[in-house]
Amino acid sequence: MILNGTGRPQVVYGRRCKDDQLEHEVWITEAELLLGGRFTRNVAVGKTVADAFFVRDGGRFYVEVDNETMTVKQMREKWLRYGKVDGYVLVICHTKARLRRLIRTAEQVKAVALFARFRWLRSACVQEPWIDWDGNRVRI
Repeated sequence: MILNGTGRPQVVYGRRCKDDQLEHEVWITEAELLLGGRFTRNVAVGKTVADAFFVRDGGRFYVEVDNETMTVKQMREKWLRYGKVDGYVLVICHTKARLRRLIRTAEQVKAVALFARFRWLRSACVQEPWIDWDGNRVRI
């Protein structure tokens, strides 16, 4: 990967992963920094695996970082595999359009799912960056 066409390579330090998963791994690390928790990666939940997991003030949080690689059908199937969740599912994506699509797919986890954009998590102006399935703003 070349940075700004200057010929200098970008170096990414972190877990070893396949080349096509590198960007996703970087975004999981970004989520970890923004949420201020220490993530455990690739945690089993139900019959699937969450991107990350952390505990804050006794609350359990499963993190899904969306890089727009899964189809709506694949996301619905993943939510089904989540089953009964002890805690919350935090879904973070990049665009408003994708956020709306993710919310529409999440009926299976609607009682425990919260959605945000990376932009909202970075912003000092957004006091309640999370949206529940009904569209209400919340803070974690």
